Amino acid sequence: MPKVLSYSPSWLSRPSPGFDLFASVKKRTSIGSQANSSNNEQQYLGPRRTIAHRGSEVFVVVDNQIRWADLSIIKYDWESSQGKGKRPEGADVTAGQSYRTLKAPVSEQIRQLSISPNGQLLAIATSHTVHVAVLPDSSKFEENTRSSNRLQIHTVGPTTHVLSQSPVVSILWHPLGVNGTCLVTVTTEAVVRLWELNKSNRWSFDSATFAIDLTKLVTAESQQDDVSPSAMHSGRGFSVDAVDMEIASACFGGTGSPDESAWSAMSLWVATTDGDIYALCPLLPSKWQPTSTQLPSLSSIAIAGTTIASQEVDYLGDGIPLNTDQYDFVSEIDAQVPILIARDDDITSNDTIYNRPKRPGPIPNLQGPFQLAAGSLVDYLDVSDIHVIASKLDTEELMLGEDDESDLEIQEETMGLSAAVVCLMTTDGRVHLFLDLVGVEGQWLPEKAPERPCSVSASHELILVEALDTLDAEAISEDEWPTFSRDPFSRYSFYTTHSQGVYFFSLNPWIKRLEDELQNPSTAGANFRLNMLRESFGTLRERIIRFDQDRFTINDTSSSSASANACIVFHDSDLGYFLLTNTNDDTHAHAATLDLPKSFNVKQEPLSSDDDFGSPSLYPESNDNAGDLGLTTHIARSAYEPPSTFWNQSSLLQLTSQSLPPHRRRTLKEEIRLSTATLDLMTSAHRLLSNETHAIRTAAADLFNRCERMMQELRTQIERVREINGRADQLVLGGGGEDVEGETASEKLGNRAQVCIERQERLVSRLSNLRRNATKLQTKELSEKEKEFKKELANLERAVCKHDADEDGDEDEDSFLNDAKAKDDAVGGLEPWWQRFEEVRSLGGELVGRAKKVGEGGGEGGARKMREDEYSIPNDMRKRKVEQVMALLEREEALVEGVMIRLERLRGVRIGE
Repeated sequence: MPKVLSYSPSWLSRPSPGFDLFASVKKRTSIGSQANSSNNEQQYLGPRRTIAHRGSEVFVVVDNQIRWADLSIIKYDWESSQGKGKRPEGADVTAGQSYRTLKAPVSEQIRQLSISPNGQLLAIATSHTVHVAVLPDSSKFEENTRSSNRLQIHTVGPTTHVLSQSPVVSILWHPLGVNGTCLVTVTTEAVVRLWELNKSNRWSFDSATFAIDLTKLVTAESQQDDVSPSAMHSGRGFSVDAVDMEIASACFGGTGSPDESAWSAMSLWVATTDGDIYALCPLLPSKWQPTSTQLPSLSSIAIAGTTIASQEVDYLGDGIPLNTDQYDFVSEIDAQVPILIARDDDITSNDTIYNRPKRPGPIPNLQGPFQLAAGSLVDYLDVSDIHVIASKLDTEELMLGEDDESDLEIQEETMGLSAAVVCLMTTDGRVHLFLDLVGVEGQWLPEKAPERPCSVSASHELILVEALDTLDAEAISEDEWPTFSRDPFSRYSFYTTHSQGVYFFSLNPWIKRLEDELQNPSTAGANFRLNMLRESFGTLRERIIRFDQDRFTINDTSSSSASANACIVFHDSDLGYFLLTNTNDDTHAHAATLDLPKSFNVKQEPLSSDDDFGSPSLYPESNDNAGDLGLTTHIARSAYEPPSTFWNQSSLLQLTSQSLPPHRRRTLKEEIRLSTATLDLMTSAHRLLSNETHAIRTAAADLFNRCERMMQELRTQIERVREINGRADQLVLGGGGEDVEGETASEKLGNRAQVCIERQERLVSRLSNLRRNATKLQTKELSEKEKEFKKELANLERAVCKHDADEDGDEDEDSFLNDAKAKDDAVGGLEPWWQRFEEVRSLGGELVGRAKKVGEGGGEGGARKMREDEYSIPNDMRKRKVEQVMALLEREEALVEGVMIRLERLRGVRIGE
């Protein structure tokens, strides 16, 4: 998990100016009026995403007003006041102004904020209405010294997204929209609308490009059927599908990254409150912007699918080949001449824009509901949010037959999974992870209705991998609505936010192992390996921020639970890896600065004491060597934030100035009289003051408990420091605590260090020698012939040595040869060594005798006499004998040299062993 370096920084805490960014400025009202207003206001059940960011700029909804602030400037303001600030480049800071209020003509309570991918538009959603604000550059906000700024705001669908229609559950920016101007809205009544916004065309905000009613699409049989939503004042007929299709959340299957599968970014996933999952693919605007790998991948998929369909005649239910539609879709795209539009951020490069193909049509087929292969683990899912992780791009299939891959913007070292992961969050805080091994591809309705009624909705199974809890069962409230948030560094990591805190999840511990198993063509033992892999799934789950529930009760006694906004996580050069969120019932921000991830090599560690659940904790390798050395690393602690009860004004003044009628206010300045009116006034004041004093008393008790716990922890830390100090003194002074033999502590420590260095050098030398010997011993075993030849050479060497010793009278050579003859006769070998040895010995003796005779003859006379004596021996026979002896000697010499070379190659085998 990412290591928490620090919690809520000082520049976002009281009394810094950054604290005012999240602080409410509403005047406190009496408890009775609060209760009446809460009863009159309808309870909202849905996502809360009231924090958005554009780089280091944040947009926050406080008191139903949008506030803008640059966190890097706020940080600089505070640090410069402390004498350690570093001014951000291009920042024009105005002292005393930490935020700007953006005026938006929105009467309803704002529930969601979403920044467009290009950062120029801000989508604002209430429970029923949708608005889009045009955002200027950040310098405009900085130059304007006024506390409030008016934005150019357009109402999206002024006749469709109204109070009389269904609530809005999701506002999404299409990943493939041109310059990030394509907005998708989804309502609870399963109506999906796609808006192609144009700042210079107000009509684009009034009318959607196309709208789809999923309750009609699920029963549609052809493109001729009307799947558009019903008119505003028309009656909505009863449908069984409409009962079970109350949408909880929606998301796209990808982010438009080049390393994702081709269909993922144009797939819209929809989850109902009952746990049904549907998919719309492809969902494209009239003009869209593909990635660098999307069109080649779509072409390869369509061609491969058409080939398989022509060979196997794989038809969908209505008799029309499924891949024919995909082939027509891709063929029309390939035939287009793309439109090049200059980028706003880089005038030297252009964006490639394509038109949506007219065939097969703009309305895709509704795929689903997908079957959840979860067994008895999932009976009923009360879904609150959905998050889909796209499958990776199949690079090998894409580049099959290609030599140059330079045109593709793909990171080959990126770890990925060839299957999509569908994450479902339920209202009880449980995260369900499903695998989509089949995948979602483009499907359309047939042009004409089939002759026989049949279902064209394609669905397959989603395999449950793991279900993880994040909420205590006793702390679940009725209006609980947990949400997902993306991680900026890895698509296989995400965050969840609910009323108890923020959790981090990472699928990296098992992604690589599962991908290796999926890519393994061998099926032998696959079931066993998959079962073992499923049992060993260990998704990393750690709590990053914990919300203090007692604080919410102190700050607002009328609220029974605190609803948290979905956290935002981003990386900035000035702020680092930063997480930010807040709660509706709290007056300050909850933030955490995380360590940048550098490695995802996972190792298992013991469970943390703060974890309330029993899943294994898997941690990536630390960035430093503290863990390897056994040292205790820094543990970040959240700073104490005093509750607003300590500084909020009392409501007693409002009671006396507003609640009392004018004729009774003058009695407050007169003498107290015993009357029913006075008793009622005292009772109301006592009721109000008792609640306020109870809140102050509870806050003071919480502060006292924190101080006591801090003192106890400080004592524990002091004891640990003393223990470490004693161990260090024992190591330095040799255990006695005093100087030994007149050496000082530094000298003794230096001597010990020198001894350790010398010992380390000896160990390194021994280790190098062992490695050399080990490499020598790593050879093949001798064959049987080589073993026999080695034995023969050893016997020959002994015979030669005994022959030399026998000449000196030390040993008996004949007895050794007789024993060798007996053994060889028993073995029955051909041309034994002793026979060759005797032949060489006899020839050698003969030559030696002749040489002696020549020497004793004395010159020419002796030589002539010897020649006369040997006249009877033919010359040719003498030459043959000499050549035979020389050949035998050369042979023996060559054999001995060959054996020595062979033995040297074998490394480690010596003659005589």
